[in-house]
Amino acid sequence: MEEVKVEKEEETAAQEEQEEKEEKVSLEEQAKRIEELEKEKAELTDRLLRLQAEFDNFRKRTKREMEEFKERAHETIMCDILYVLDNIERALEAAEKGADKESLHEGVKLIHKQFKELLKRFGVEEVTALYCKFDPNLHQAVMQVEGEEEEKDQTVVQEIEKGYLLKGRLLRPSKVVVCRYRPPQEKGGEEKTREEQT
Repeated sequence: MEEVKVEKEEETAAQEEQEEKEEKVSLEEQAKRIEELEKEKAELTDRLLRLQAEFDNFRKRTKREMEEFKERAHETIMCDILYVLDNIERALEAAEKGADKESLHEGVKLIHKQFKELLKRFGVEEVTALYCKFDPNLHQAVMQVEGEEEEKDQTVVQEIEKGYLLKGRLLRPSKVVVCRYRPPQEKGGEEKTREEQT
């Protein structure tokens, strides 16, 4: 029996030794795996930081390029406007030298045409307003007048200041006078009321 006990103890000892070896190997593998994961994490963190820096540089570069583009675009527009200004100065000079009224009128008409063509080239166009139905998206009513024709109700009857679109977007609304339909009997009724008051 003692032999069986000894064998069992040897077996148990061998088993414990085997388990210790496996546990040691397992701990070594885990330590190795942790080391690999930490290395991978460091690499990913480094990549992320580099990408963030690249994106930040890209954003700054794009902003700088947009500002430079705007400046160049303004230069182009200003150069074209300067040609119109030159022609206005020539017209003023001619007026000071006593040019006749008709030639001055023609000169100003040509400058006006040149300026409108310049605006058109940059995508600026007039808002159509006169005799159109009032559109609050394009027109700004500054006054209302009464009219007796029902079909003219809410129609623009006078344009005080032209409106403009820039490539389809409203730059400035037209300032307009709008007709408001007033049936004849309402108008007459008010006159009677006024007469009765006096």
